[in-house]
Amino acid sequence: MSTINFNGLVSGLDTATMIDQLVAAEKSSATVLRQRVTDVNRRGTILDDLTTRLLGVRDKARAIDQATDLRTAKASLSDTDHASVAVSGSAAAATHSLRVDALARAQVTTSRTFATAGAGAAGTGSIDITTSAGTKSVSWTATDTLQDIADRINTADAASTASVVFDGTNYRLVATARQTGVANAPTYTDGGAGLGWSTPANVTIPASDARFTLDGIAMSRSTNLVADAASGVTLTLKRAHGAAEAETTIDVSSDGDAVKTKVKELVDAFNATANLVTSQLSYSGVAKGADTLFGDSSLRQLQLAMNKAATDSHGGKTLAGLGITFDRSGRLSIDDSKLTAALTADPRAAERLFVDGGLGAKLGDLADQYARSGDGILAAKGKALDSQAAAYQKQIDRIEDAATKVGERLRDQFTKLESALSNMQQQSARLTAILG
Repeated sequence: MSTINFNGLVSGLDTATMIDQLVAAEKSSATVLRQRVTDVNRRGTILDDLTTRLLGVRDKARAIDQATDLRTAKASLSDTDHASVAVSGSAAAATHSLRVDALARAQVTTSRTFATAGAGAAGTGSIDITTSAGTKSVSWTATDTLQDIADRINTADAASTASVVFDGTNYRLVATARQTGVANAPTYTDGGAGLGWSTPANVTIPASDARFTLDGIAMSRSTNLVADAASGVTLTLKRAHGAAEAETTIDVSSDGDAVKTKVKELVDAFNATANLVTSQLSYSGVAKGADTLFGDSSLRQLQLAMNKAATDSHGGKTLAGLGITFDRSGRLSIDDSKLTAALTADPRAAERLFVDGGLGAKLGDLADQYARSGDGILAAKGKALDSQAAAYQKQIDRIEDAATKVGERLRDQFTKLESALSNMQQQSARLTAILG
């Protein structure tokens, strides 16, 4: 049964509005707390942004804290018809001369001829396919087509693949070795009706090794991918040189552009972090709100540590030596011409600073100290802010709950008052009627 609410009909008072106003007044004391929650959440957002930027510094710094990260090389070819080249950081600056005499090829063997490719064409038989890696055996029956036999060979993880070929009159099963080179040429043992792959005369393309000269030294490999002829240089042989064709010249040199790119990426990440820290800590005469990290001691310590790393000498080397200067705003600026000149004069200049001097590791460790999840400095601050926001919210909830209960109590009391006044009016009316 619902409660009857007279809402001032008897007393003439607008009790509903009065109660709503009283409840709102009680809840208004939580306004300050709500603003504090907003401010705390905003500070948490700033911490998240700073963490992301610091992780960028960490990743870029750790990308140049090892010698192999900065020992980059590039190569060019006088022609790309006969070979392609890839180099690693271990490749020494040099000029090589290449002549390709022959490419490595895979052995191709053809079967005896078949009048049909249908079921039973090859009768019942088997084939053993052997290389130095072992032997795989495949068998078939008179119900199998040539394509069935080819499919079984192809799924047997054998050293050869098989395909059905039709010359216009007859069908054949052609075997192609999976790997090039004489050492990888398979041998076959026919069983039953057999395919004829074991017949030497059926080897239509013999396996061959790649033959080439590098810097006048004759070499051979079982594949056309040559990764061990010159340290750090990988050649892919593509076509043999003709008798009248000039040798291919390969120029290997230090890749200063790649080093510059890595250094610039670190500087960009450093500046992105410095910009955010400076925007929070700088004072321009206008007081900053509680939704910022102005005056935060952890940020101040981070700023000082970053400034120190940027201006200190590391193993006798400085950023300034690479044409990278530090300004009053906490940012780094690169003079591209000076950086290029430094790397040209000494291809290991960046390595001497970031690796030998340890600046890469120092910046990476500093960023990680602040940004890593779990026990990082910013993670701890974030947890503290979360706890603070939760505490404020509890206070807000208590205030709003108490105000709601006040409203419920007042509504009940006013309802009872209106009911009592109504009863009194009715009694008064009856007495007036009795007494005339």
